[in-house]
Amino acid sequence: MSEKILIVDDQAVVLRLLFHPLEREGFSVITAMSGTEALEKIQSEKPDLVILDIMLPDISGILVCNRVRQSLQMVDLPIILLSGRTELEAKIEGLEAGADDYVTKPVDPKEMIVRVKTLLARTQRLRQAAPPPATPSSGRSQQGIPIAVIGAKGGVGVTTLVANLSAAMAVRGHRVAAAEMRPFFGALARQFGVKPDATIKALLEMAPKSINETQVGARLAPALNGLQLLLGPQQLLDYREIQAEQAEAIIDALVRLAAFVLIDLPHMPSVASRAALRSAQIVVLTMEPDAGCLDSARAWLELLRAWGIAESAIKLVVVNRIQAVDVLNGVELERILGVELLGTVTAAPDLAVAALNRGKPMVMIAQTALVTTALMEIADKLVTLGIKAR
Repeated sequence: MSEKILIVDDQAVVLRLLFHPLEREGFSVITAMSGTEALEKIQSEKPDLVILDIMLPDISGILVCNRVRQSLQMVDLPIILLSGRTELEAKIEGLEAGADDYVTKPVDPKEMIVRVKTLLARTQRLRQAAPPPATPSSGRSQQGIPIAVIGAKGGVGVTTLVANLSAAMAVRGHRVAAAEMRPFFGALARQFGVKPDATIKALLEMAPKSINETQVGARLAPALNGLQLLLGPQQLLDYREIQAEQAEAIIDALVRLAAFVLIDLPHMPSVASRAALRSAQIVVLTMEPDAGCLDSARAWLELLRAWGIAESAIKLVVVNRIQAVDVLNGVELERILGVELLGTVTAAPDLAVAALNRGKPMVMIAQTALVTTALMEIADKLVTLGIKAR
């Protein structure tokens, strides 16, 4: 079956320019001449890729792109933006809206064919690499997989990593909960643009035996289809120390509510962190690839072993927050630390800032960026490890 391409442009000459060359390449080609018509055909025709002009007579291609990305079912639909604007700001605006590629007019049909084939092939590889969603057994649903994420030191982007990994899992169709197991300010709400109406505060005022699925579920904030958040405190009056028994009770409730539970932990050791780490089936140690963070990672590994965490449960994720030359590579860090490397997150500081400002994780606004590919691959590995651990 030939792949279906939707071309959206209000100029008939552009439609003709691209329609016939793509058709000769074996694609099934459909067209639209407005943003409204484009959205309708995306819903009804289910194209495999969209070539979308920015300047349309009713709503802009940027807005069309935004609306497509708001739908979990279409979050990985490949989109190539067309524009007569060549300045860098226009390209950044298009990519931040969720486009996978940006082509300036006048467009060469041969170049467009290459871009279409390349993007379709890349999307297919990403979809094939994804493990299938976890399915519950007959009767009572299987207990979810708790995954603790902790930084070797402060400032390595643990919350950003948790936000993107949980969103990536939700995109793959898994039921996910992301929890900030922090006694102080939690930044996860900002990552998803969620209003923190409820936080962990109320749970920390309860006796551990009173914390159950109902109580925890009532404090979860929906972020995406399939993803809910347990947010950390948002103001000084809400700050509470977390008892070990409270941490255990919260995690026990969360794994009954979601297939995968990502636990965002502070980098400073505490009784609550120890309890959460002991409850986790997978522990992700996050670090930057420099000598100082390597020392911190060694110290954390020593502590994890002292706390009785199985070495087989500990995994490593290397995060490049900035572009740097003199850094240690992930393979070398894996060898030095003796911990399995799940992946290396490439530096994307501009995209990270744009995602935070928009209240959407990077994996949601730049589907084919290198950093998104790295994050999706790490999320897929965690899902596979979790399913095997059952």
